[in-house]
Amino acid sequence: MSNTWKLMKLMVKMQLSFAHRSTAEKSGYLILAVVMIPFGLLILTLLNEMIAVMYEAFSPTGDEAVILGILFVLMTVFYCFITIGTVLSSFYFAEDVESFVTLPFHPYQIAAGKAAVPFLSLYGINAVILLPALGFYGLHSGAGILYYCWSFFIWLLLPVLPFVLTAIAIMFIMRFVNISKNKDRSKVVAGLLGFVFVIGINVVIRLESGNQDMYQLAVEQGNLLELVTKFFPTAYISSSALTAPASLQGILYLILMIGISAGGIALFFTIGQKLYFKGVLGLSGGKRNTFTADTVEGYVKKKPLIYSLCKKEVLLILRTPTFFTQIFVQSLILPVLAIVLITMEMDGPIGGAGAQLADMNGKTVILASAALSVVIFGSNPASISSISRDGKSWFNHLYLPVPPSKVIMSKMLTAYLLNAISLILLSAAALWMINIPLPIWGAWFILSLLISWIASAAGVMVDLYSPKLDWTDEREVFKGRFIGIVPLAIEALVFGVILVIVLNIKSLQGLWPVSGALFIIFLLLALLTQRALKKITERRYHKLL
Repeated sequence: MSNTWKLMKLMVKMQLSFAHRSTAEKSGYLILAVVMIPFGLLILTLLNEMIAVMYEAFSPTGDEAVILGILFVLMTVFYCFITIGTVLSSFYFAEDVESFVTLPFHPYQIAAGKAAVPFLSLYGINAVILLPALGFYGLHSGAGILYYCWSFFIWLLLPVLPFVLTAIAIMFIMRFVNISKNKDRSKVVAGLLGFVFVIGINVVIRLESGNQDMYQLAVEQGNLLELVTKFFPTAYISSSALTAPASLQGILYLILMIGISAGGIALFFTIGQKLYFKGVLGLSGGKRNTFTADTVEGYVKKKPLIYSLCKKEVLLILRTPTFFTQIFVQSLILPVLAIVLITMEMDGPIGGAGAQLADMNGKTVILASAALSVVIFGSNPASISSISRDGKSWFNHLYLPVPPSKVIMSKMLTAYLLNAISLILLSAAALWMINIPLPIWGAWFILSLLISWIASAAGVMVDLYSPKLDWTDEREVFKGRFIGIVPLAIEALVFGVILVIVLNIKSLQGLWPVSGALFIIFLLLALLTQRALKKITERRYHKLL
């Protein structure tokens, strides 16, 4: 265990050390910490209010433990979702993986070392959400000192089992999926795990809950805790341990939680020893291709330059696991989740939303729709990583006979394409599921195309102005950078001012007059943004290195 502990400390220092970070990056972390203070206070206030309301509702029936059960279930789901991406990136897709394989360490030791930072990241989430929530529950319930002691142990133990079970599932899948001849395909499948997980969990929870009145069920049956934690045994055990910490039952539940966590860690080491290397070694294999005259001719056939550049960008995103999950999956997760929610709520209020919109003021509807589009398309991960994705290979652009304007345009069109896919999915749900009136949809669709174009250009400009090209791991393109906030903040300010001004022009009423005015304003804004992108390209393109 001594070598395991040393390896874990080494990998934590390698990934979290500030020694290699620039002054600007260190300043960025300080600024973020200051900015997050009011945001953190807002989260704490909301948590306190939610727990207070729930405690007032459940305490008369003696079911206040349900609050803890709901909290632990939500946190467990969140742990699993976060772990999928971090484990895939750290265990299999980091640049240093194969370097550690050659060192004289057991597979379980390297797996433990690679797990250190992803596991510690869960405690960052714990410190922000779970720790204050447990404290607020203790204050509202008038709990004693023993509750807070037990809460600290539960706080430490709760992430263990979700993390190790998710990591084991990923190791098992990568052992059999990630064979060399299907390398690219397996990475794409692995990246989709997080996407499917979010949708699947939502479906399961909604199917389980149905349309039952949960509070009434608590009054009638008195077993709401078992129902809420039905699929999450550790949530039930943790809730039971904290409900009566001074009782023998509470102590036994805490001991059981400790035993389950220890068993999970032992199982992780055992499975890691058996499967980890087999999954990692599959990454280094290749595929023998057989070329014929027809296939070669197809590859070398002349195509439009902008088409070839866009194709290169799309393939880079699809074939690089980190880019695939951070860009492609994140771009589609919101529209697909919206479609799932709409499908499952067709018999509820959502099913009649189309008729309600038809009866509303056209001006209010189109302004609200435009504001929603700004939120959805305002921060496009493809645009804010457009230059940084190239990394140290950016210098290739400096001697290739390709105009800078074509390179930048291809990157912007790639980002715009992803937004367009999301827009088409949302449009399909709006037209065929909610039955939104065609005029409202048409106006929103056209304005959203312009908003998406402006957002894509803004994101490329921000990344062109301050790219991260010295990364050694694709995760660094997104990790610790606040670039996604900048274009979203600028767009929110600009579009917000425009929408407020239009809202207050009393003479401008009706769906089509308002939509026409917004179309002209957004079109002018798109032209100005495109001109600004051209200027910054001329100024920055050859100076990035």
